[in-house]
Amino acid sequence: MSLFALVSYAVAASFTPGPNNLMALDGARRWGFRRMKAFVAGVSAGCFGVTLLACLLNLALYQWIPGVRIVMGVLGTAYMLWLAWKIYKSTGNVAEKEMTLAYSLRAGFWLQFVNPKLLLYAITAVSTFVMPYHPSLPQLLGVSALLGVIALFSSGSWAAFGALFQPFLKRHERAFNGIMALLLVYSAAAVWI
Repeated sequence: MSLFALVSYAVAASFTPGPNNLMALDGARRWGFRRMKAFVAGVSAGCFGVTLLACLLNLALYQWIPGVRIVMGVLGTAYMLWLAWKIYKSTGNVAEKEMTLAYSLRAGFWLQFVNPKLLLYAITAVSTFVMPYHPSLPQLLGVSALLGVIALFSSGSWAAFGALFQPFLKRHERAFNGIMALLLVYSAAAVWI
């Protein structure tokens, strides 16, 4: 297994815009980096979980991949479109309880299981860089942990960016919300392209 190739792929795929990174950016813009730590940790834990499942169920998924991909694509697309609508319509005056639920560790974790970008990323990484080399259970756990750590850094970086530019982004909230909503719509459409 080429660790450099796996890490290169993982970094390129993880740091590009997607639901995790856009939500981390938006949440940190609204409430600061500190309040996004739980969400970012949930994203990382969810990435670990999805990757581990991809490792352990890779052969079964290959038999069912067309059906699984369509179902997860529909669920993920619907979720991303809903997120885009919520961000676009947001005025910044979101209730504390709603913010806590939307940007919680649990939300970050479960988002990974309907995030088509991550599902395809994990399946591709595992099937291309891991399974051809007859991996052992410790290797599968290690790869899953590695991809989870990379997810922690990518979502954390987007959250840090949101917090760093918080004053600027708050001044231009309407335009920013529109751009974020359009990026999420693009992410949803990219699942089908």
